[in-house]
Amino acid sequence: MFGQLDISKIDSLVKTMCLAWASDKCEYPNETESLYQKEVIDAVASGADELAAISAWMQQLQTTKAGAV
Repeated sequence: MFGQLDISKIDSLVKTMCLAWASDKCEYPNETESLYQKEVIDAVASGADELAAISAWMQQLQTTKAGAV
C-alpha cells in the first residue's frame, strides 16, 4: 500500500503521526513542529537516517518534558 503513495504524501503522514505523538510533550505546539523541522527534516536533508532522526527527536522531547515536570 505505501509503495503506491507519492513520497511527499508519505512524508506528510509520518510528520502528522510524529506531531500527534508529541502533542503532549511540549507546552507550545509551534515548538514541537520547529524541533521536528530542525531535528528530522533538516537532518534527513543533510543525509541522516530518517528513523534515527525521528528517534533522536522523540528522545529529545521526552527528555525536555521530564525536565519540565
